[in-house]
Amino acid sequence: MLQSLNDIKSNSIDICFRVVNVLLQLLNDIINHPNQPKFRRLYLEGDVIQNNLLPFAGAMEFLFEIGFIDDGISLVLPECISLSTLNNCKQQLTNIISEHKKLNLNENSFLKEISSTSLAVLKFEDKILQSKALDNLSPEDIELFSNFNKNEPLYHEKLMLKLMTWFKESFFKWFDTPICQFCSSTTKFKGINQDKIDENVKYSEMYECNNCCTITEFKRYGICEQLLTTRQGRCGEWANCFTLFCRALGWEARLAVDKTDHVWTEVWSVHQKRWIHCDPCETALDKPLLYEKGWGKKLSYVIAYSNEEVQDVTWRYVENSYDVLKRRTLCSENDLLNTILNLSQHRQNNLSLSRCKYIAARRLKECFEMLFEPTCTVGENYGGRTSGALAWRLARGEMQIEKFVWTPSETEIANKRFELKYSTAFDKYIHGNSTHKGWKSGVYSYTSLFRKEELDWKNVYLCREERCEKSTIEWRFDFSSSGLVIQDIKLIYTTALFNTGQVEWKLIGNNLTVNLPTIENIKEVIVDQMEGADFVTLNATLSGGSGDTAWQHSQIFRQSIKDQDYPFQIVFNLK
Repeated sequence: MLQSLNDIKSNSIDICFRVVNVLLQLLNDIINHPNQPKFRRLYLEGDVIQNNLLPFAGAMEFLFEIGFIDDGISLVLPECISLSTLNNCKQQLTNIISEHKKLNLNENSFLKEISSTSLAVLKFEDKILQSKALDNLSPEDIELFSNFNKNEPLYHEKLMLKLMTWFKESFFKWFDTPICQFCSSTTKFKGINQDKIDENVKYSEMYECNNCCTITEFKRYGICEQLLTTRQGRCGEWANCFTLFCRALGWEARLAVDKTDHVWTEVWSVHQKRWIHCDPCETALDKPLLYEKGWGKKLSYVIAYSNEEVQDVTWRYVENSYDVLKRRTLCSENDLLNTILNLSQHRQNNLSLSRCKYIAARRLKECFEMLFEPTCTVGENYGGRTSGALAWRLARGEMQIEKFVWTPSETEIANKRFELKYSTAFDKYIHGNSTHKGWKSGVYSYTSLFRKEELDWKNVYLCREERCEKSTIEWRFDFSSSGLVIQDIKLIYTTALFNTGQVEWKLIGNNLTVNLPTIENIKEVIVDQMEGADFVTLNATLSGGSGDTAWQHSQIFRQSIKDQDYPFQIVFNLK
């Protein structure tokens, strides 16, 4: 019965109450008139079945679970079904209404939103919906993804990454703005339509054609079958559909909702015994500080929802909890805690005692880890957002753009010599008497690049992100304000290549591009073609390689962690 009750609660609040009231009326009629057969028979073509029960999740399943039998033209409840059983079923239905009323005594809109979302995620447990999700995977894939109890370390995490990669590259697409359905011209956003013709549509975005003024509608779906057909949307649709796949495969998964407007998934690792951050939009695995450190988001509330509990997981995704607390003004912390605990308790009403104890112990451990064991960030790359159009990401302030330009100091202008060097081992630039910490602190731009530490080989270098075919990095040097121009350039830029890995180095300036040779050891290169220029850029493009580790086959500035050398050095002689 637990399944059908959860399915009933997964409907919208209005539909849920409508179904519950119809079922309660049916049970009351039978309980109050136990000897009248007419109350135990429901005709399949009748209004009650066709309009009030059949269209909605869990309603018909509930009837079958309490004992109704299909005789071809009607559903009949045998007389052997006791009144005590029916009274128990009635109480279960009554609890649904009591639960909702109890959770909505507080009129706070944020707490109501949490309550509503906690009901919505129950749709992930719909077995029919899960089955339709699995129809998109081959039997071999289902077998692979369902077998995550192997003894291989982090095997489950590898499957999480593999599923996210398939989901992003082969199944789901990002939606920005639609093309006009009549003349195929571009459109512009006009507004939101809150009218909900379809219960699965949260709202619709309206776009007007720039050419013929026709309105094109983009429906924002919740957790529903339509997502498996449309296969497009933004982070909400992505996370909803990806979480559904996780649940269909038997993974413990929950929806993580960030109040500053992002949604992702958390999956329980069977090996590490902890919740793992999974963002299918970014193909980001176990990078909880991505949003704060990479996107620059000022997080306030991140709430995770599953069929068994609701949890405040904000602290997993932030470094400074004191600053976050100052931003949490939507409700009192006590009211938030009580709401979350009440919701979790109701989710667990029909679970076994042993399961409830397990969840409680796991929850306590999770809270301790979030509050007292800070997330390790050593060697992590937290770039800006990659999903969505560039203009959209810029408007949201979720792009990480360095735009650092090197200029000469007064001493360097006097000496007519500019010198910069970088150590990957120390991860810092040295420019005269100043130090710039972190490789990103001195670049003008970069894409899909990070600093890799090989703890086993004790080496460190810059390379492409995993599964990335190409990455770039660019440094800029501007001498225009000094009144000087370049005489020549001396360069050291080490490169490490494996298999078919490639790195292309270029100097650009004075309306000229100079292709630099690939150097695999510390060796100075002198360039005099830039003579007379007052502005120069140096860029590298990393590509090539083969197999699953292709991203590691092109490296720059590789050196031992204990190395004292500077694998990147550039000297400008000025005049």
